[in-house]
Amino acid sequence: MKLFGVYLSVLLFISSCEEKKGCTDPNSLNYDFEAEASDGSCNYSTTTFYAKYGYFDGIPIVKVDVSVNGSNIGSINAVYPSGPGNCSAVGTIAYEFQSGESVDWNSEIVLANGAVLYSSGIVSPSSSSACIKVNVTR
Repeated sequence: MKLFGVYLSVLLFISSCEEKKGCTDPNSLNYDFEAEASDGSCNYSTTTFYAKYGYFDGIPIVKVDVSVNGSNIGSINAVYPSGPGNCSAVGTIAYEFQSGESVDWNSEIVLANGAVLYSSGIVSPSSSSACIKVNVTR
């Protein structure tokens, strides 16, 4: 019985020395302030890119392409003057952050007369919001 007590004490000591694993990135939605080591479980917010305007100086916008960090992620094909009601609104483009790092976005706005305008910015993940809305037709 005494040997069992020693064995139990050793097990408790070993388990108390293990690092608590969890999400260690404070920019994530599920940051665990008690975690001492990352276990790869971090979840990040999503950015929804949308078009607020359908015209530029009275000329219709016919196409809006969006890229993140230099890679095209799609075309916007709807206009939301007050912003989309939710982050999965039809005609918007969603981008889910892969880390707590900010990303550069660019939009190429093609007008009906053939002119091309550009808009760009930087967006960072939010630790308190699952959805960040970004207007690309400034």
